[in-house]
Amino acid sequence: MAAFGLVLLATIAYGQGQPAAGPPFTLTWTKGRCVGCKTAAGLGRVQFLSRNDVWAVGASGAYATGPFIVVHSTDAGRTWREVAQTYQYPGEPDGPPAFSFLDAMRGWIAWGNPADEPKMISTQDGGQHWQSVSQQFLQRMQMVDGSRGYGTVAEKFFRTNDGGRSWVEAKIPDIAFIDHLLFLTPELGWISGTAGVGGRDFFVFRTVNGGRDWEESRTAPPQGPAWVSDLFFFDHQRGWLITCGYNDDGSYLYSTVDGGKHWAPDLDLSFQGKRKSASVVRFTSRERGFAFLVDRDNGQNRLAYTTDGGTHWYKQALPHSVNYCQVFEGDLLCSADGGFRLLTLHPK
Repeated sequence: MAAFGLVLLATIAYGQGQPAAGPPFTLTWTKGRCVGCKTAAGLGRVQFLSRNDVWAVGASGAYATGPFIVVHSTDAGRTWREVAQTYQYPGEPDGPPAFSFLDAMRGWIAWGNPADEPKMISTQDGGQHWQSVSQQFLQRMQMVDGSRGYGTVAEKFFRTNDGGRSWVEAKIPDIAFIDHLLFLTPELGWISGTAGVGGRDFFVFRTVNGGRDWEESRTAPPQGPAWVSDLFFFDHQRGWLITCGYNDDGSYLYSTVDGGKHWAPDLDLSFQGKRKSASVVRFTSRERGFAFLVDRDNGQNRLAYTTDGGTHWYKQALPHSVNYCQVFEGDLLCSADGGFRLLTLHPK
């Protein structure tokens, strides 16, 4: 079988820390290849429009520094191709290109380079043709319909009502950098971040009117966080986030049951704390949740999962680290390290 088409169903070892019946899910790994690619060597953030139609950030070398380029697959991740004009020069603080698709036809990409003007382009035919929209650089972007969308750059929030041609800027108070942007509806959304170097708090801001007004939630954990590494809401009330600390302070998981007004730390420290780096938390129901992490002491990639809403967590080893996940038709579809690798987690 060709390497790029290899699909492996993970063999699960039922060891210590596993429920008696074994994990209530299956894992399927897909290893793909990039055709004619000059920049991309692996996958970061992904967006699945169907099981076959996938867009992603491709990165060369260390993912945090790039360079970056947007890549596209139409065969479930077996083969990928670069969107050549979206090359983004390596280096902080710009990070990878921002992209957002509404469906198989309509999408937007924004990126910037020091040697050129920032660009935003859009497609109405699934990426066959692209049109210039504006010169608005964004680090995060989510379009919620053909006209309305939201984005962030550093501590600034932007919104558009004309498909990305013009953007209105609003600075969010107290927050040093907006790490995440998530809207469940055109009106209801959240942003998260921290107070910056020396700060003790992380922030979650909630809007119910499309970003015109924000309600602040401030939480001071035992160790001041460096950034919020992930933010996820299952519905308008239940949400989770992961904070990452400086140096080896590690990651911590928090949850909310009131739409982000208050955040409570998860009490299971077996997969949190010093030398543990968590990247993703996702719930496929109110009870079934998953967190992906790396144990820095032994380099082991792990999956923590719960079947009771986070009251109890179970752990198991993984062969690869996971970068980003999307809940899709009840499954988790994720990008992973090790080339053009995808993971499908299917709850039983």
